[in-house]
Amino acid sequence: MGSLIPIGGGADAEIKGRLNAAFNDTNIGIVRNVVASENIFDGRHHLHRVAYRLGTYPTKTYPGDNAKGKWFFFLKQILKNAAYNGVSTADSIRAILSYALSAQGVKRVVFDARQGLDPNADHYVDPGNPATNVDIARLVDTTGTLTVALICPAPLPNTAAPTPNQDADLDRDANGNIIEKKPIKIFDPANLAPPILLKETRQPKGKTKVKKAKKTKAKKGKAKKK
Repeated sequence: MGSLIPIGGGADAEIKGRLNAAFNDTNIGIVRNVVASENIFDGRHHLHRVAYRLGTYPTKTYPGDNAKGKWFFFLKQILKNAAYNGVSTADSIRAILSYALSAQGVKRVVFDARQGLDPNADHYVDPGNPATNVDIARLVDTTGTLTVALICPAPLPNTAAPTPNQDADLDRDANGNIIEKKPIKIFDPANLAPPILLKETRQPKGKTKVKKAKKTKAKKGKAKKK
């Protein structure tokens, strides 16, 4: 749980689900609007802050596993320092997501994680930390899905970092000025959970109303006689 390899049950699936929800066909438009006024994927914004603001982190309880703390430590320390093919993995992810939000052909982003064959390699995005538009464009299929596959050398260590918040550890410029703009919290993790479907319609709860069956004329007539 929370190991990031392979994506399956537990915290791994929760992280993947939240990431996919934040960049699905609907929510990607919301992120695009945010980026239009504040480029949260430039080099001045840190991925652990972006994950907090997007609500893309685990919130469930897993016995013996501080999944949320490990995830933020991974983003703040491990991924920040990872490099492959001479390219920073964090920079590759920023470039990929920036491309996804600017390219008209991208309708959604899907995230995955797989265990690599080299236990001594750093974490990287398959294939080889793409960073140019030409290389990133190859990650998009004919349906408009851009897939970000993170290759992981080993499970995460049992080391945790505190959860970011709206008042501390904010992203700043070189002069120490806060560069984060409202909304600080773009999505709440609870809103990135799969919707609860109504049994009658199989549609999200609150989006559709269940229509009551109309009484037939014959039944109405019998009711009046009584």
